[in-house]
Amino acid sequence: MQVDTLQSGIWQTNSTIVSQGGACLVVDPAYFPRELDAVAARVRELGHAAAVIFTHGHWDHVMGHAALPGAPVYVSAVLAGAVARDDPRAAKYLEAAREFDSRWYVPRPSGHRWPTVLHGLAEADHTELAGLALRTLHLPGHSPDGLGLVIEDVLLVGDYLSPCEIPFVEDARAYRATLARLVELLPHVREVIPGHGPRLTTREAAAIAHADLDYLDRLLAARDLAAALAVVLPRAADVAGMADHHRDNCTAAAAQWDR
Repeated sequence: MQVDTLQSGIWQTNSTIVSQGGACLVVDPAYFPRELDAVAARVRELGHAAAVIFTHGHWDHVMGHAALPGAPVYVSAVLAGAVARDDPRAAKYLEAAREFDSRWYVPRPSGHRWPTVLHGLAEADHTELAGLALRTLHLPGHSPDGLGLVIEDVLLVGDYLSPCEIPFVEDARAYRATLARLVELLPHVREVIPGHGPRLTTREAAAIAHADLDYLDRLLAARDLAAALAVVLPRAADVAGMADHHRDNCTAAAAQWDR
């Protein structure tokens, strides 16, 4: 098995290609057209795209499927269900991509759409795609449709454990449960690939996970918005926008203080 990671110019977003015997599993192809051309070119060098997987539905992870026509697209069962029933959340994901592309003049000839067919993946001990054995994990918290993948000894976690940013939290308790689960899993893998930033050793990933657990525990224990806002960021404090995300995280935690 070979693992290639190509990184976008926006937010160090990772496109990961896992290949074996010419069959490629492409995870989160992103984002700009010339970057998607590079992903497709690398796949052709290795063989062919046997499947595409989205780790979750956020717009910066789901626009690349048109660059790999003919490859079946797999998502979490939660996201597949949302798209099938025209859930406003799924429509919002696409609208966010359309707005970004319009603001920055990004051409998107294939438009902003979900694949015609989405294959839902639920939590499972063992699944096989493109001849590769993998384990699929439901990882809510950042979004309700998070999907993690264990392929041999490599763990792909979507938008968790990024060294570039603090947690972006939608559901604080679910996010915490996901982090605790990842901590238990880390001793059983060799490498971690986050959705944004460099590939990680398990020691590096564990350090991020523990820092993020401490951060979330402090937010959940604050019981007061001012106290929550005073919680120190686990990293990236000097990155523009992180203070805004921290405020959003405080609001998400506040919604669960009485539970």
